[in-house]
Amino acid sequence: MGSGKVIVYAGTGSSHSWAWLADLFEPKGIINARFTDSKEFIESLSDRPMAVILSGGDGFAIGSALSGEGFLKLEEYIAGGGIYAGICAGAYLPLPSSLEPFSQFNISSTRIENIDCKISPLAGIPPRVAVKYGRCAIVHPVRGEVDLDHEGSGLKAPIYGGPVFKEPQTDRVLLRYRDFTPNTEFQLGERFARDIVLGHPAAIRCRHGDGEMLLFGPHLEHPSYPEANRLFLDLLNLGGSRTPEADSGPHRPELARSIADLKVAIVGLENRSFVVGKKLWDGSRYMELLHAIEKRTWSTDDRLSQELVRDLETVRGNLIGVNMGVESEVDQTTQLLVECARRCVDDHFRRLVESR
Repeated sequence: MGSGKVIVYAGTGSSHSWAWLADLFEPKGIINARFTDSKEFIESLSDRPMAVILSGGDGFAIGSALSGEGFLKLEEYIAGGGIYAGICAGAYLPLPSSLEPFSQFNISSTRIENIDCKISPLAGIPPRVAVKYGRCAIVHPVRGEVDLDHEGSGLKAPIYGGPVFKEPQTDRVLLRYRDFTPNTEFQLGERFARDIVLGHPAAIRCRHGDGEMLLFGPHLEHPSYPEANRLFLDLLNLGGSRTPEADSGPHRPELARSIADLKVAIVGLENRSFVVGKKLWDGSRYMELLHAIEKRTWSTDDRLSQELVRDLETVRGNLIGVNMGVESEVDQTTQLLVECARRCVDDHFRRLVESR
């Protein structure tokens, strides 16, 4: 491929899980990575990156952001020899669908098993369990750690709403859901979960033109699963060159204070959850984004540091309002925190490359 970069989508609709990729890449020396918003992601495809990765989030919002030019350029990129890794929401995007905007990107023939036309997501069932999909619902029978089969060997990784695939006709199965573990959370009953999940494909490889797509239901990039991490990097043929430099930048007390204050506001949510688009968010997700910023503040310059202070204080003010019962701004607040983390992480990786 052309640029040798890895492009990670962290734009409209993305959740917090793209930050796990930053935590996976950095200690491995995989620093030629960009963490892009929706517009930058589409533009970056013209540079022919080595791989593009779309992780978890609100698939409807991501699909709307890529509708039209984005899906067209993404299909051209893959057909021209590119590698697309779709995780969770990113894995749903290229599957067969008659619904807009997904119908613009039908480049895999494999369908999903975890769809049910009897379960109504409008009957008080939270998005974590079922999401309306036309006249049916995409259901998530389990959450958390599952046991996977990879070429006859066991491998553990978590699933947070990712697809369970039907047996493919032309695509290749990479992983299967083998069993549950004591850490598996059953959301629709164990018997139902066993019928829908076990034995079915958990990850597939799809050829498209000269390129390929790797579609993952579970999050192999989750930081608590090093064996799954290694397999993920191997499947994408990603290897690092060296370990980046340790924390060596200036201490920024004002930014540190803003982070500390926001932590207090997030803790104050007291495990409340909020529907943002079609995705359920809670304090733990906000905290993961904040941690992505906190561990990289040493590399920020004055301009970015001041921008982050301003925006994190806005997030804090809005979350305090949410905690008092004013929830109208939760969508914008969540997206602002995602964007703060994205700018910080992307800038950090840029500086790592420049310092080589």
